[in-house]
Amino acid sequence: MKKLILIFWVLIALNSFAQEKTGLLIIAHGSPLEQWNQSIFDIENQVKELLITKNISGFDEVRVALMEFTEPSIVTVVKNMEDKGITKIFALPLFIAPSGHSLYDIPTILGLYYNEKMVSELTEEGTKLVDTKINITIGPSLDYKNPIKDILLDKVSQISENPQEEALVILAHGDENFITIWEELVDETAGYILGQTGIEYFDKAFVEIGQSFAINGVKPILRASEKKKKVIVIGMYLSMGVNNMANNSGYLMMGHPVETKKMFEGKNIYFSENGLLPDKRISQWIVDRALEWLNK
Repeated sequence: MKKLILIFWVLIALNSFAQEKTGLLIIAHGSPLEQWNQSIFDIENQVKELLITKNISGFDEVRVALMEFTEPSIVTVVKNMEDKGITKIFALPLFIAPSGHSLYDIPTILGLYYNEKMVSELTEEGTKLVDTKINITIGPSLDYKNPIKDILLDKVSQISENPQEEALVILAHGDENFITIWEELVDETAGYILGQTGIEYFDKAFVEIGQSFAINGVKPILRASEKKKKVIVIGMYLSMGVNNMANNSGYLMMGHPVETKKMFEGKNIYFSENGLLPDKRISQWIVDRALEWLNK
């Protein structure tokens, strides 16, 4: 009789184990621009390919979800995973560094954090919140084990010709509530690039995806152009290139519009065309974090 009972419980345990399915959820901000979103969707296929290449079989589903603006939303993807029998999800917020989005908005949407005011604000914006029994674990942002510095180093190296006569300016989104972390990340990345290239002059500015480029970004760039013959400006943004910011920003002076690009005319300033993407090192970083979680 005892043997039968033991066999019964072993079968239940094996059945439970067999039914356990795991999902990898990659969360990005999302944009009204199809081109921006496509660079994120490409990551989904890259991660799947890497998992196959490395013979990693721990994930039954790998999906990208967007926090806002367009589908597939976080709710849509989690529901889809639930329908496919996923019981555990490792969610990675594809954000540069800790911010209100990565530490509050996304955990709230996933049902991992509750704040009445925040829930109210998200629902008023039309954001749907996840309601699921799936066990969800949220991972770190890209500042963890910093893959950004090598990607930006390559961008600078492609432009740099005479380091002694060049200046480096890094623009990043930033978040005033986590500014110390952002400062450390940008300084660490800059120090790495300077050490590898021999460029000696560095400055930085925090610019929210171009909105404050004219206010915060122009001054350090012009200041650098006064110190060095050539200025290399790169952005610590996932998909946004700083060249686009420079060419599409402006401000009002005494009621008259002023285009910031005119302020750079005649100066030897190079603006990076792209953000961090496309670059497969981001996908590799995702796989590495997923493996850490699987092997915890």
